[in-house]
Amino acid sequence: MMLWRKAEKRQPTHAQRLFHGLVREWLWIGLVLLPITAYLSLSPGLALNNPLYDSLRRLTPLPVDPRILLVTIDDASLKKLGQWPWPRSLHADLIDRLSAAQPAGILFDVIFSEPGNSANDKRLADAVCNAGNVLLPLVREGPASYSQPGEQMLPLLKCAKGVGQINVEADSDGVVRSLYLREGPPDATAVQLAWLAYELSGSHTTMPGEPLDAIKDWHREHAVRIPFIAPHTHFPSVSYASVLRGEVPAELLRNRLILVGVTASRMGERFVTPLSSAAGTSAGVEIQANVLNGLLQERSIVDLPGWLAAVMATSLVALLLGLLLYRPRYALWMTLGCMAAALLGSWALLRMGHWWSPAACLIGLLLSYLIWNWRRLSVILAYFGWELARLDNEPKVLPERRRAPASKGDVLQGRIFALEQAVSRTRDTRRFMADGLECLPVATLITDPRGNILLANRIAREVFGNDLVTENLLEQLADLGYPPLHNGIRPPLAAMELVEFRDIHQRSLRMDIAPLLPADGDVALGWLLSLTDLSNERDAQQHRETMLRFLSHDLRAPHSAILALLDVHNGESPVFAQIEQQVRRALSLTESFVQLAKAEADGYHFQPTLFAMLVMDAFDQVAVIAQLKGIHLVHDLDEADEGIVSADQSLLTRALFNVLENAIKYSPSGTTVRLRHDSAEGWLECRISDQGPGIAAEDLPELFSQYRRFDSAQGSEGLGLGLTMVKAVVERHGGRISCDSAVGKGTTFSLKLPLLED
Repeated sequence: MMLWRKAEKRQPTHAQRLFHGLVREWLWIGLVLLPITAYLSLSPGLALNNPLYDSLRRLTPLPVDPRILLVTIDDASLKKLGQWPWPRSLHADLIDRLSAAQPAGILFDVIFSEPGNSANDKRLADAVCNAGNVLLPLVREGPASYSQPGEQMLPLLKCAKGVGQINVEADSDGVVRSLYLREGPPDATAVQLAWLAYELSGSHTTMPGEPLDAIKDWHREHAVRIPFIAPHTHFPSVSYASVLRGEVPAELLRNRLILVGVTASRMGERFVTPLSSAAGTSAGVEIQANVLNGLLQERSIVDLPGWLAAVMATSLVALLLGLLLYRPRYALWMTLGCMAAALLGSWALLRMGHWWSPAACLIGLLLSYLIWNWRRLSVILAYFGWELARLDNEPKVLPERRRAPASKGDVLQGRIFALEQAVSRTRDTRRFMADGLECLPVATLITDPRGNILLANRIAREVFGNDLVTENLLEQLADLGYPPLHNGIRPPLAAMELVEFRDIHQRSLRMDIAPLLPADGDVALGWLLSLTDLSNERDAQQHRETMLRFLSHDLRAPHSAILALLDVHNGESPVFAQIEQQVRRALSLTESFVQLAKAEADGYHFQPTLFAMLVMDAFDQVAVIAQLKGIHLVHDLDEADEGIVSADQSLLTRALFNVLENAIKYSPSGTTVRLRHDSAEGWLECRISDQGPGIAAEDLPELFSQYRRFDSAQGSEGLGLGLTMVKAVVERHGGRISCDSAVGKGTTFSLKLPLLED
């Protein structure tokens, strides 16, 4: 919970601020892009609508209904029956022939608007009346009316089963794709001729499509798109002349919906349709056949309501907008997926008889992708610029060679130039660090948090004796014999500390390990480990200890024997007294060397100690010397004093002895050497004062140097090693020593030692 609260208080990074800004900006883009998509989806004149419709329509062609049969006025009929127009008695003969075969209906896509020969007109009207199932066309004459037939043609129209309009709608590109099943003046609307033929088939369904608003004085409703058949298929047809001459069997005509119309070249109206690229222009009768074919199979195509089309388009665009923000790395695939979903959805609806143009949706999806990548790239460039500027302001580890900067007008080129500089600087720095690591005088390794070795210098490879690039550090240390197992478990890297161990090759190795922490965190990114080979130092230390033993025992023994022999002959000769003096001096010199060596060695054994006990021991050792010289020793301690220090008792006692001995040595008889102490702020301060001749101010800086003797020490024996030993011991105990003296006023040594807290 505390970590969570700390994370809450942490200020957002620059990258987070840029991302939050991108989110806000993306919301505003969505608020603008979605209304644009909705507006485009409500625009029927969008250029992409028609090509998409034609392409998807070709994927879902309708089969030909077997009930439809065309009787075509083709070139062969014109050649056999003469030039157009034919006498209407000829059409009457055709109707009689067709009616005798008992068809389901006869749709005449031939205009009989103007009167001709009265006998022929009567003959045609009688044939239509006798058939009882003939449908005739109605043509729009002006902007607000249909053509009005003359009185001579009224019997013909009255005998017809129905009269229907044959108007079609051409789109902005001039291609006929749709029509209205009912249109005309508001008080005299007419249905499509194909719809009348559909009713003759015996089918009874609701007229597809929805009513539309009136355009001036012309009312139109029930708009449908023409469901054309496949480009390379055709409706079954027979020639007009063949039917008229009785060459077509009656079985072929029985119960068929027969459409009669002109298909000959250079005759009648021809229309450009979606089939024109493969089959050329289409005649009006073929248009009626396609409309009837869709009605018979209940596959007429109706546009979706505008509001529903807008909702579908904006929903897909909104989905992509959210996905781009949630999964930006898959932007291209999500965009392509949404586009494919729009196309598949439109194709599926088309198969079910509904048309939804995906053009507006595709435009919205494409704009979403392009704008997203543009804004994302802008944010990335801004972040790169900020980071590169920060990097450029960092202290340079190495001198760098700068090339000519890029043009200031091109932001991308400038970023590329800065990135090249940063990569070059990073590469040089890495090479410098790798070379520096390789040249380190100790074995150094860098690992990841799990202990896998990432880098190792030459000396490390020599210490471990193999390739360390892919090895684990704990396994490598185990091969050297460290760390030991505790209850069968090897401790992790985090539990290891500075330690010295001897490996299987009998090398003395000191291991130092430290975590690699980031600048703004406390979770280790890895570990830095160094192994220092102390074999030579430990051999030298062992040799020094051997020499100390030689000095303290083997060299002291003959001197002691000489003193014993001289003691036997005491007083026999002045020469013996001089020999004794020199032997004692040699013993003192040996003792001073031994004590200094011990003080500078690493073999300290610290333990909690009452400082008062150390003072008592030192006083006991110098008591005889002070008594012989007539020096009075005074201290303010008692054995009940509770000042406790961590000390090597023998060495710290010897240091106190040396200071007291010096004070006695350089003090005249009858004076006092005083020891005082006090404790404050975790420190114990011991002050030893004498009443000797003092030390000159210019000699104080060199007071603790080896073999230094000053004018104030004239007349006293010594080698100048005692105070050097005292300084070494006090500093090894974590303390400090100082001296305050004036010539003729005595000297005061101050020893400060840290007190144990517990």
